[in-house]
Amino acid sequence: MGLFNKNNGQQMSPRQLLKNRSANGRNNILIVLAFTAINMVLTITGNGTYFLFSAFIPYYLVTNGAVLCGMYPEEFYEEVTGAPYHSMEFYDKSYFVIMLAIAIVILAVYLLCWFFSKKESRRMGWMIGALVFFSLDTLAMIFLGGIAADMIIDYAFHGWVIFSFVSAILAIRKLKAMPEEVIEAVAYEPVPDTTEQLPPEE
Repeated sequence: MGLFNKNNGQQMSPRQLLKNRSANGRNNILIVLAFTAINMVLTITGNGTYFLFSAFIPYYLVTNGAVLCGMYPEEFYEEVTGAPYHSMEFYDKSYFVIMLAIAIVILAVYLLCWFFSKKESRRMGWMIGALVFFSLDTLAMIFLGGIAADMIIDYAFHGWVIFSFVSAILAIRKLKAMPEEVIEAVAYEPVPDTTEQLPPEE
């Protein structure tokens, strides 16, 4: 079954298909970056909402800093620990600032991977960089979060993102090995005049 362009219904060429895979992988870097930033803001405000398609390490660092610095409501700590809030000791707010700064640096790396992968000559290296970072993020999620039923969807989304990065890298490699497309010029041949020539009038 052929793949068709949604815009005009025409069948996509192998080159265009590979370009789409490359672009999709690059776009996913930006999507991961955006949802991770949103989750960081939500956990700081204690909203409790969490969006998938997010990197784990930045979110974990910010959440850990906010919890240990006593930035969540009193009811949260009393429910988790069973002890009165006033009896608890928390880290200095500087700990949260450090965790937030590290998380922002990680987001900046993803942003660089997305920005510099715009140029086709650099796309391979920066896509590999994004793949390495997100693979490490997935390993950290498994190590720190463990294997739990409520994490299955997170594992699935991480796996899907990794697959899209790998697919993009393979597409970029195939594009480099693919010969340039040549548009063949169609020779124009004048149509002979077949109209009947009338004899000149005397």
